[in-house]
Amino acid sequence: MIHCQIEKRFAILKKGRGEYHAFPTLTRQEGRLWMACRSGAVSGRQAHGVAGKVLLFSADAATPHDWSLQGTLFEPAPEGSRNELDAILSAPEADLFLLATRDYEHQKRNDVYLSTDSKPVFQHRRLLTEISDQYAICFGHIRKAVGGDLLMPGYCGFSDEPTGTPVLLVSENRGRTWSLRAKIASSAMVGTRLTEYSLGHLDGTGWTALIRNETPPFELYRTESLDDGRTWALPQKTALCGHAPMIIDAEGVGGHLVLYRDLAESEPGVGIGISVDQGTSWQRIGRLGAYTGSIYDGGYGDLVHLEDNRYLAVYYLCGQDASPWIEGCIFSIESI
Repeated sequence: MIHCQIEKRFAILKKGRGEYHAFPTLTRQEGRLWMACRSGAVSGRQAHGVAGKVLLFSADAATPHDWSLQGTLFEPAPEGSRNELDAILSAPEADLFLLATRDYEHQKRNDVYLSTDSKPVFQHRRLLTEISDQYAICFGHIRKAVGGDLLMPGYCGFSDEPTGTPVLLVSENRGRTWSLRAKIASSAMVGTRLTEYSLGHLDGTGWTALIRNETPPFELYRTESLDDGRTWALPQKTALCGHAPMIIDAEGVGGHLVLYRDLAESEPGVGIGISVDQGTSWQRIGRLGAYTGSIYDGGYGDLVHLEDNRYLAVYYLCGQDASPWIEGCIFSIESI
């Protein structure tokens, strides 16, 4: 039996009443850890708050509980004309960092941007217009295929699926331009709204994916591709119930780990799941924390391998006052 053993919890961005700290993502380059996140202000008129900015933190992999703020990457604009919401940081190569961000205001704008640099010091970004004629949202780390292509997970609205469906974008020039490789699943065909997903690498050109399902009890769906994401199997339900799955390849435990918003209990929380059979089946092996506020004001996060069977997770939690904070957790994967 496999379980998750918690070693240490700690605050990275502490709770501040009226502040909305959320959506952290992680990457590691050699001995350095990097975290991007979004920080805004609580608002009664818009979910996840307003006046959002994108922050960058770093830590030494030897001391993953000790984080320092490196700066603000993108600021909110005056008079609410820009509200940063997402901060999805990826490093698919040693000298290539990518950051997907989103300027969002409910029913007014949903502009997705991508920044690229050899270091996570992003000063410029460009609007991604190649994805869909309707709305588009990125989610999950950008991964590098064996042949060198970059693969970006996301979901979009289309004229034939206006509520959205998961898509895979591809870049053949290190992120300068992108095109649609495939719809990895069809919400209309499955009969439920499928949205956020992330990728885990199998052998060679094989990939596995876990997808958010918007219908209670919110079972995550899985699918797989054997040809670098050009074609995908029919999605199937898993035993994990929740949202926002972030996968990492975990060779030390013989498969893949996923961090997700866990909705299997009366209180929402942050769950860790594992697959040891190439993404065919998943089981929950632990909870890193729970929260008492709205399910939508917590649970998103990410994880990274430290050494041996030890991992670092980051995520956000909230109380009844809906002022989320960002927490870190060092844990190990144990067999009993």
